Amino acid sequence: MVEISMNNTDWPLIRQSLSLALLTGGAAAINGGGSFLESRPEYRPVFDDIAAAAEKLGAGRLNIEGEAILYEPRPFRPGTYAIETGPRSSAVEVLLFLMPALSRCDFRSVLEIGGVTHSVLSCPTAFVKETLMGGIERLGFFGSLTLKRFGFHGSGGGRLESRVYPREPGKAAAGPAAKGRTIAGAKIFFSRLDAGLAEMEKRLLAEEAGIDPGRISIIEVLESDGAGNSVQVFADRDGLLVVLFREMLLYGKTGDIVLSEEILRYSIDELAREARALITDGSLPDIVMRELYPYYIMAGVDPEFSEETPAIKSTVQACRRFL
Repeated sequence: MVEISMNNTDWPLIRQSLSLALLTGGAAAINGGGSFLESRPEYRPVFDDIAAAAEKLGAGRLNIEGEAILYEPRPFRPGTYAIETGPRSSAVEVLLFLMPALSRCDFRSVLEIGGVTHSVLSCPTAFVKETLMGGIERLGFFGSLTLKRFGFHGSGGGRLESRVYPREPGKAAAGPAAKGRTIAGAKIFFSRLDAGLAEMEKRLLAEEAGIDPGRISIIEVLESDGAGNSVQVFADRDGLLVVLFREMLLYGKTGDIVLSEEILRYSIDELAREARALITDGSLPDIVMRELYPYYIMAGVDPEFSEETPAIKSTVQACRRFL
């Protein structure tokens, strides 16, 4: 059994450890995982949906025992699966949990996952499609993702379809297709909210990130089960399309819409800071490096980071324990 014990346990580490356990087929104990879910109950629906998906696919059972999360994975067959997740969970997290193991299967798998496609607890579908799948394609991992219907945190009702193919053997990390860093533009999605909110976000992005307002699109999502707001900046870094994002938290604990202009402005400021850092020195947010890293190790490539934050270090250490 592989034991994961780290001082800075967070949700990405928990999900990646469970995913790596499923990939390798070895039992895992994530010490502190149960405590994390107790202290951060907003992630419990995500954990429960991953556990339900694993059981549905015959991929083993996840349990919480005291302060630890225990997982005894079982081999499962590739195929076509329909999975439903809750309105305060994340369909994307279920996909991220399954992708590495599915890439080791002999045949293609198709996942149709319902629920929240744009969750404050995860990344949006555009990040997975363009940045993650685009980045690992260089390593021989192939997949696709289609957003069929938007689903926002608090209401759900969205749907995505993903196809995951077996990794092509003999592939190694290809060099960048082109050198350079540019901001291609940005998209602001909103649903069941005042359009003035999106206009304010557009103005802040243009001012703080230096993006030409003509390259910032405002898109109203007319078909959704509830209110939502997703802001995405698209940047080219040495041939990799990097999607920087912020999913805005609109619902409070009681289910009512709570909108804080102060928090919104802070979120846009942080997003603009990430965009400036990428252009200035090529810096990538932790989430980009953490999501790409396991696939590099699976492909036999150990990338060097110019800077390892505590979050990145936790992912690196987990990969070394499993792989």
